Amino acid sequence: MLFEDTLRKLSVGQRMTAIIVLLMLPMAVLSMVSVVLLNDQEITFRDSVEESIQTLLPLTSLEHYLEWALVDELEAQSGESVPDFAGLTSNIDRTFTTVENSDRRDDVSWHRLQSAQQAWDQARPAVDRLIERASSLQPHDSRLGKNLTQQQLRQSIHDIHVAREQLARLVEVRYTRAMATRHSQLRWLVWSWAITLSVAALLLAAFLHSLLSPIKALGRAARSLGSGETGVRLPVSGNDELTTLSERFNDMADHWESTRHSLLIEAAEDPLTGALNRRGILASLDGVLLSHVRQQQPISVFMIDLDRFKVINDKFGHSAGDRALTWVTSKMREMLRSGDLLGRYGGDEFLMILPGTTKIQAQQIAQRMAQSIHEVASREAAYPTISIGIGSAPEDGRDATSLIEAADTALYGAKDRRRNDAAPGNPNAA
Repeated sequence: MLFEDTLRKLSVGQRMTAIIVLLMLPMAVLSMVSVVLLNDQEITFRDSVEESIQTLLPLTSLEHYLEWALVDELEAQSGESVPDFAGLTSNIDRTFTTVENSDRRDDVSWHRLQSAQQAWDQARPAVDRLIERASSLQPHDSRLGKNLTQQQLRQSIHDIHVAREQLARLVEVRYTRAMATRHSQLRWLVWSWAITLSVAALLLAAFLHSLLSPIKALGRAARSLGSGETGVRLPVSGNDELTTLSERFNDMADHWESTRHSLLIEAAEDPLTGALNRRGILASLDGVLLSHVRQQQPISVFMIDLDRFKVINDKFGHSAGDRALTWVTSKMREMLRSGDLLGRYGGDEFLMILPGTTKIQAQQIAQRMAQSIHEVASREAAYPTISIGIGSAPEDGRDATSLIEAADTALYGAKDRRRNDAAPGNPNAA
């Protein structure tokens, strides 16, 4: 999370450049190291093979020729010259000198080297005598060194064989150690590549997550906003293009919600009185009924009609009629309780919703409301009185239509009685 926050402080372009450098630079260095290491191992292996050949070939050749000498078959019948024992001897001496002075002294088994040197020192006198006999032979002599006893030859062959075996084991030990070193280097190389690729994968995953996470959040927020949810906002962090996009989205969401709220108010609010309009009050009634009927709680509605409203309009004009509507609305609002709702049902009719109110409680409220308005209207000719009809659940029904019809019927009954009643403002329906 901290690494992602750090990435979000960079622009997308800077982030891509940083990731490319962090990925490519270690891999390039490791590739160069791998090439150098593999080339070095190839050279070392080739040198090891060549060294093995140069170390063992003189002793092997000398042992082979001595065995020929033992059976007195030094190419005499073919007429070829006697083998170069002196050259082989010099090569063997150089081999021991080379091994002793080798720069890979840690790879040398000194016990085996001393054993091989000792065996060669024991074989050397017999070989020297063989060299002396071979150098005195005539070209057509068919036999080699009759004075050189078979016992001396056998001992020389045995000593040279021992020297060769010891050098062979020495070469094998050095080769085994070299192979172990090579395997260790290869394991190190494989682990280095594995770690580098793992880190590269993590870096790439963090880079992709830093790009995709804000985009996915933007997609979710856009879907939520499109489905009508409110309060949808994106977290703003970092300093990249996606942060700017999140800020612009939040600004757009603010503007959309403000516009939506204004439209909802315009759609559900009566512009003259500020009360809910017919659509708004009926929608509210459906919602309140759904909740209270399910919980088996009482609910009452008032159907309210202004008395003498047509007379006020005709006598004082439509402006006075508008003021009368506004005044009656404000007086009724003063008597609303928490949770009560008031809406203009149409013309000079209002619908009031009183959740959790029984019919008896509703009658008491209606009486107080009618009397309060009557007291002021009796002194102002341009202000109307009101008539109220009541519908209550569950007595009059459990749906909006039944309650409104019951309240409407009670309202017209109250108005009929008012016309025959000498006391205006008395809510007979209450």
